Amino acid sequence: MANLNDNIRGKKLFKEGGSGAEASKGSDGEITVSKEKSDELAGLTDISDVFNDDGLYQSNKFLLKQIEDLRSDVEELHAFIKDAFGKDSSSAASQGSKGDTGATGPTGPKGSTGSTGPQGSAGAKGDTGAAGTNGTNGSDGAKGDKGDTGAAGAAGAKGDTGSQGPKGDKGDTGAAGSNGSDGSDGAKGDKGDTGAAGSNGTNGSDGAAGAKGDKGNTGSTGPQGATGATGPTGPQGATGAAGSNASVSGFSGKKTVGKETWNFENGLLDSVK
Repeated sequence: MANLNDNIRGKKLFKEGGSGAEASKGSDGEITVSKEKSDELAGLTDISDVFNDDGLYQSNKFLLKQIEDLRSDVEELHAFIKDAFGKDSSSAASQGSKGDTGATGPTGPKGSTGSTGPQGSAGAKGDTGAAGTNGTNGSDGAKGDKGDTGAAGAAGAKGDTGSQGPKGDKGDTGAAGSNGSDGSDGAKGDKGDTGAAGSNGTNGSDGAAGAKGDKGNTGSTGPQGATGATGPTGPQGATGAAGSNASVSGFSGKKTVGKETWNFENGLLDSVK
């Protein structure tokens, strides 16, 4: 960025003075020359004499180069100012139309996070809505009647016991075998003289034993009588209402009702199996 000074740094190299006056520098820093020289300098249009005079050229060639560079800069600056602001300085002083937007520059680094702002005040509390009315309670349903207790079922009749078959006849006892006949007695010897005792006669042999009679046959066992049919079991009666805990007859023991065995203790029903 550059700023312009209020006054140009350079001063005029010459300005017209009086006729025949000597060149002199004034309080404003500018050089005043005689009218004759001023007119001559103002009338110069051709620098070729400087190039043709070798002495002048050698002495001023660097100055000539710098002047040409300066002239080129002034020419470019002149064209820039003319295109940018025009020829009228009054228009150039006002702001012209906005130029095209330049290309977006690269994204800069992320800035640090700012401090958290103060918490805003709490908003006013909204009004509480009106409470809805309670619904009506439904009426209680009527209580149903208690069902009747079923009558106790009659005990099923006990089936008849089948009759026992007749006992088979006893077999006859076999006849006893006849005894064998005794052997005949031996003949009695004559009585000897008394003297030496005669020898004893031999005993007759025993008769053979008679044969044993056969054993009589055992009678066959009579057939067993068929078992009588069991009568059908009567339907089980509904359970009666529980009796009071009072002794009826003081009975202790078992009673069979259908397929159930009822155990009593001192007149009270103890268990049912």
